[in-house]
Amino acid sequence: MLLRSSIAALLLLYAGPCSAGSAALSAYVGNSPSDLRQFEDWLGRPVDQITAHTGRANWKDWITSIRWSIQLWSPLDKPIRWTIPLFADGGSLSEAAAGKYQDRYEQAARMLAQTRQSDSVIYVRTGEEFNGNWMPWSAAGHEHDFVKAFQNFVDAFRSVSNRFRFEWNVNVRETRMNPADAYPGDDYVDVIGMDFYYNTKWNPNDPIKAWDEMVNSQYGLRWLEEFASAHKKPTAYPEWGVNSDGAGPYIEKAAQWFSKHNVLYQGVWNSNDAFPGKLTDRQYPEAAAAYIESFGAKTSEQRPR
Repeated sequence: MLLRSSIAALLLLYAGPCSAGSAALSAYVGNSPSDLRQFEDWLGRPVDQITAHTGRANWKDWITSIRWSIQLWSPLDKPIRWTIPLFADGGSLSEAAAGKYQDRYEQAARMLAQTRQSDSVIYVRTGEEFNGNWMPWSAAGHEHDFVKAFQNFVDAFRSVSNRFRFEWNVNVRETRMNPADAYPGDDYVDVIGMDFYYNTKWNPNDPIKAWDEMVNSQYGLRWLEEFASAHKKPTAYPEWGVNSDGAGPYIEKAAQWFSKHNVLYQGVWNSNDAFPGKLTDRQYPEAAAAYIESFGAKTSEQRPR
């Protein structure tokens, strides 16, 4: 345990320091390099990294979508932040915990390790939003299996390369379980992340009240930052978005939050896939203007890199 802990600490140092205000910016745009370029033109600045989500319809899709995504995004010549499903549909936490998928994990790791040799680290998120009930790796009532499955995933990837860094990711809205009960341990987690969405279906219409709720709910943003600080880990917000044209003050609050905390990266949901949060198609013109004001070219020039 002491040896593994020392190695983990060295790996985090190798990733480089993360200072407040330096969160890398990305955007989810689906599987479309042209849409990402359009987002950059609209924002007036390049994104710092690409957000790539791979498939899980079955194990063939789980593997081939990784290869396809590498081919899709590599021509853009930017670091890629990966979301790799913990297992394919039809799999189970119990099988993942028992080590049944190690060969597949290693195959995926070998493909990713061959990409972008100039990048000192490769960020991988897996088992995302495990505290909800919509993912097949939902951990409520199965915390031990989730922990072991996550650890097995990390061990397999690390057996291939020491460039990988791993994000443990929760969803802000869920209170059915204490996320800490499914924490894989500091030796296995490099980044502590959270997805959060301003959805007027269940959040207050008032954007300031909505933001306060996001921060101060039982397992909200404040909980995340305090948990991460206690574990001496940087945070990340790889998915966040809004579905209200009145969300300008909320967006401004989000930008302030990212700048005041030890946030490694953050990514807005610029898509109407699964959540109607696309800002670049004029459905939320006031919110779009607020996003550009907070994260556009002028802001990026002032942000330390």
